Amino acid sequence: MNNSNIPFNLDNITFMTYIFKTFFISLSTYYTFLKIINIKKFFNAKLVVVFIFSALISILCGILKYKSTSFTSIVSLFLILSALYSIITKNNIGFSMLITVIALSINYVSFFISIIINFIPNIIFIIKNDFINLALMIFFHYIIIYHLFKIKKLKNGFTFLKFNSKNEYFDILILDISVVVLFSFIILNNFNLSLTLSLIFGLIAFSILMFITIQKTFTMYYKHKLLVSELEETKAELENKNKEIEKLEDENLNFSKVSHSIAHKQKSLEHKLNQLMLNTEISSELDISNKVKELSKQCFSNTTTIELPKTDIEQIDDMLSFMQDECTKNNIDFEIKLNGNIYHMVNNFIDKNDLEILLADHIKNAIIAINHSNNVNRSILVKLGLIDGSYGLYIYDSGIEFEIDTLINLGKKPSPTHLDDGGSGMGFMNTFDTLSKYQASITINEINPPSKENYTKFIAITFDKKYEYKIHSYRSENIEQINQRKDLIIEKN
Repeated sequence: MNNSNIPFNLDNITFMTYIFKTFFISLSTYYTFLKIINIKKFFNAKLVVVFIFSALISILCGILKYKSTSFTSIVSLFLILSALYSIITKNNIGFSMLITVIALSINYVSFFISIIINFIPNIIFIIKNDFINLALMIFFHYIIIYHLFKIKKLKNGFTFLKFNSKNEYFDILILDISVVVLFSFIILNNFNLSLTLSLIFGLIAFSILMFITIQKTFTMYYKHKLLVSELEETKAELENKNKEIEKLEDENLNFSKVSHSIAHKQKSLEHKLNQLMLNTEISSELDISNKVKELSKQCFSNTTTIELPKTDIEQIDDMLSFMQDECTKNNIDFEIKLNGNIYHMVNNFIDKNDLEILLADHIKNAIIAINHSNNVNRSILVKLGLIDGSYGLYIYDSGIEFEIDTLINLGKKPSPTHLDDGGSGMGFMNTFDTLSKYQASITINEINPPSKENYTKFIAITFDKKYEYKIHSYRSENIEQINQRKDLIIEKN
């Protein structure tokens, strides 16, 4: 072999050296392929398969080169290796072709560099043996490839290619450059010396361009990865903040519910304490009790105060007595009807503490509704006990209707309608918690607009284990138009 033509006229090397060169390129390409996709284990059972197939492929490519052209040989090498690596690594064929063409290009560029480096010992020692020259080139080639993947950015593979579906533009760019490098090698193998010399600079330029592109792609990938990481951290921090806000809102809501219930109990106890003070011996001697009672008669002369039936449950009777007093102060007639055994009700259907709060919440709401009505009929009726075959609580009033938005949002979020009169929206939040606790149902029945002959509405809480929310209303069509709740049953009166 003429030494002066070694770097350029590769067509002159013998058939066997070409096969050995192709065999080594195939194995080196497999090593490069694994490094690119960051598979660490090179020596395993799969290597035996690759070794055998690489030998067969090399013989085939040698035959194709000398029977046909270098173009046919290299393209066949590329296609067969792509299919082989796809099967071995279980990647799809498109991805394997992309990595294979990059790996082949890197190896051909590296082999070209090793040919140039081989000039030094070739000139010094005047080596004429093709196999020795090939062995030296393979040695230099191995050193280049080995140290290439010791570079910090490359030792974990081409990370920007791991998720190739997200980097299509980079894939196409690197693919194009790699193909140009391969075709440059094909041209170098098939043209005479004068034309080949003019193409070497193009090959060198494209080889440099390929490595620069890979390096730039790495830089862009890490910047993108850093940006994604920062966005994910920001998103996670925002989610944590939202969770903290939701937690605080829940705690605030629960605190408001508890405070609302305690306020009712406190007022009931204050009322009982006042009653006890009015009935003490000292107040009798000072004639305070009679004076207070006389003053009450003068202030609330239009309201009929009747003696309430007793449930014989002290805290329930205390709360009803307090609510009767509140009604008296607001010039509202207050009436109670008891049916069945209330003891049986609080022992089997609802705890007396929860019943006390239900009574307080809904009687208070009824007082507010009446105070915002111009209706001359100012009255509240409470039915407690066994009603229509089920134990429950019915509260009738002659006040204004609910706002439709309020009806839709009951139990979902606080919907205060009269903040100036002490409305907080917590009454119905507590009510729906109680309904859920006992699987009870609530029905809001709007009978008619305010009139002096009748009640306008009543709220029925029934312990029927159905846990339903119903609205019977003469305004059912208007309510249905804006209703989006799946748990709300709307029926026309």
